[in-house]
Amino acid sequence: MAVSSAARPPRWMGLGTVRASDFEAPALDFLDAEVQAQQVLMAGHVQALQLQRGLWLHGVEASDLCTLRSSVPAEPGLHLVVLLEGRVDVAFGGQRLQMQVDPLTGPQTGACGAVVHSRPGDAFVRRWQRGKYERKLSLSAEACWLEDQTMDWAALQLLCHWRQHQQLVIRPWQPSVRAVAVAEQIIQLAREARTPVLLLSRALELMHEALQSLSESPQGQEAQAAPLGLREHQRLMRLKAVLDSETECFRPLPDIARDIGLSPSALQRQFRQVFGSSIDEYRRDQRLERAWAQLEQTGCSVSEAAHAAGYTSAANFSTAFKRRYGISPKWVRAKV
Repeated sequence: MAVSSAARPPRWMGLGTVRASDFEAPALDFLDAEVQAQQVLMAGHVQALQLQRGLWLHGVEASDLCTLRSSVPAEPGLHLVVLLEGRVDVAFGGQRLQMQVDPLTGPQTGACGAVVHSRPGDAFVRRWQRGKYERKLSLSAEACWLEDQTMDWAALQLLCHWRQHQQLVIRPWQPSVRAVAVAEQIIQLAREARTPVLLLSRALELMHEALQSLSESPQGQEAQAAPLGLREHQRLMRLKAVLDSETECFRPLPDIARDIGLSPSALQRQFRQVFGSSIDEYRRDQRLERAWAQLEQTGCSVSEAAHAAGYTSAANFSTAFKRRYGISPKWVRAKV
C-alpha cells in the first residue's frame, strides 16, 4: 500500500494526489466507510522504490483528506520508520504505534523513530484523519534480505529469536543527528530518481544505525523502566545540551553528574531510558558525527579527524567509524 512500507508499496514517484484506485494488491480494506475508487485520500508527495531484493524504501510528505481506518496484511520482516515531521498513528497486529514530531516541542534531533518486527498474518492498520500531515521515511527488510547481510552478532541473534518465536516487536528508536540528515537526503534523492548507488548507500547507513540500536539496548528495558517526570526530562535535556557542546564533550562524567544533581549510575540509567544509549555511547557517536562532517567538508586527513574525535590511534578511529557507519573514513574523505 502507499501509506506504509509495512505492506509492499507500488512503484510510485511524486504523485500529487492518491486515490483509492491507486492501491495495488493486496488491496486496502476500509473499515469505517465505503470508499469510491476515484475518491482522493491523500494530497502531497508519495514515493516508493525497491532498492534490493527484499529491501523497500517508502517516503511520504502528504496530508490526509479523509477520516477513516484502513487495514492491509503487513509484510513480515523488519521495518524502520523515521518520522521527520507531523504524526503517525498505526497498528501492527493490534499493537498501536503513535509518533509525533512538533517543530516547537519535538525531539532535539527534529525526528523520532521506531523499529518494528512484524509476523506473517499481522494486519497493518492505519488511522487516517482529515488534515493530518506526515513527513516520514520507512525502510522494510524481508527475511531474504536480512539473511544476506553481515551485521552485529547480537542484533542478528535478536532478529533470529523474534522470527523463530513469531514475536511482534515495536521498539522506539531515537535517530542520531547524522541519521536524521541521512533520512532527509534519502527523501531528496528518491524524489529526484537519480544516483541509485548513493541512495542505496544512505539507506544501508540508516539501517545499520537502527540494527546497532537493537544490539545496544538491554532487552525489556523499555517495559521495565518507570516513566520519568517533567523535572527528570528537563534535567536530561540540559545534560544533552552539555554533551552536544564541543567544548564540554570530553568533560569527565562524574563532574557532569555532580552539576546535574544525580549520581553517575542514576544519570546513565535515565539517559538510556530516554535516548536509547549510554552517555559514553552518545558522546562517542557525537564525536564520530563531527569527524564525518570534518572529513566531508574540509577533506582533512584521517589522522586529523581521529585526533579531533579524541582517538590517539587512527586505526582505532577507523574501526569505530566503520562499525558506526558501515563505511571507512577514507571513503568519506575521497568524496570531497
